[in-house]
Amino acid sequence: MSTTPETLPPLARRSDAAYLDFVEGLREFILGKGADFEERLNSALEQSASSRGRPWGDVEEIREFVHASPLGRLRDRLARSQQEMKWHAIERSFDEQRAQLTAELSKWDERGPGRLLLDPAFEHPTYTNVHFHLQPAGYYKDELSGFLYHYGTKVFFRGDNDKDELHAKLVGTVPAPSDGKVNRILDLACSIGQSSTAFHRRYPEAEVWGIDHSAPMLRVAHRRAAMQGDAVNFAQRLVERTGFPDAHFDVTFAFILFHELPLRIIHETVREAARVTRRGGIFAIYDFTGTEGKSPYQRYHRWFDDRHNGEPYSQDFCDCHLGDILVANGFEVAAAPLAKRAGGTGYMQHWFATRV
Repeated sequence: MSTTPETLPPLARRSDAAYLDFVEGLREFILGKGADFEERLNSALEQSASSRGRPWGDVEEIREFVHASPLGRLRDRLARSQQEMKWHAIERSFDEQRAQLTAELSKWDERGPGRLLLDPAFEHPTYTNVHFHLQPAGYYKDELSGFLYHYGTKVFFRGDNDKDELHAKLVGTVPAPSDGKVNRILDLACSIGQSSTAFHRRYPEAEVWGIDHSAPMLRVAHRRAAMQGDAVNFAQRLVERTGFPDAHFDVTFAFILFHELPLRIIHETVREAARVTRRGGIFAIYDFTGTEGKSPYQRYHRWFDDRHNGEPYSQDFCDCHLGDILVANGFEVAAAPLAKRAGGTGYMQHWFATRV
């Protein structure tokens, strides 16, 4: 079993860390019971619908109500500002250490026990040119993007994933194939490899591959795994064209991937997962739930993320009925909601799909 050294580089100053602790607390206040925006705005929306004698229509109607409310405008300003505050502080702090951190990445690129396969001629599809979650330079245009993402998600998960606890928990829920054979595992859009290493620790004899389009993410993923002695392989590839043989993997996994893909690429990625997952194998997905049947506030929250939090594909994903797409591509599907701190009640879901 590998050890767990600290893989997240410290910020340039203690004051930077203290500031980001404040931002993390602010995020908890906004999304949790401190401000209780969800409960208060939902109550106001329901009262308005009751007084009018009809339910809310499309999300544009909900948006007009929320934007007319001082409480709604405050919620939106705080939600956007805490993201901007977070990224500004992280980017500034790591930029002051750019030469040191770049050298740190280079030091680990060739080290094992796993492999790092980067493609100097890799061409990024247009759909990846997005500043998801408002991350500066997006996922691949800054050589330090992996470090930025690592600290950014630390704040995002509000202390629930500082030591990869969430990834380990989610990986632990993934069912093994009915025959019990788990020899090869694929982690789609692995980012900095937190799920990839969790799978290695659950199945230490299995061959684990994490793929992503972002070389900066993969370099951080490889560094983290190598520092921890985890034999995980990382490769720069597209989720819709992985390059692996047919029926190669026993388990394929996707952690909050699909809401960052256009609808056409969602279909292509599911087809690719069906191709590389062997019959009887498992395709496990963790992502946003659909908006059908959700409260007015939850529908608005998804609209807000789509428009103002760098999630331009999320609304289409939430409306696409992923389970139906999985079935159409040769999977049998079971779905289960996740706990509140996994993103908010009704916001996140697991799909466990068996290749048939």
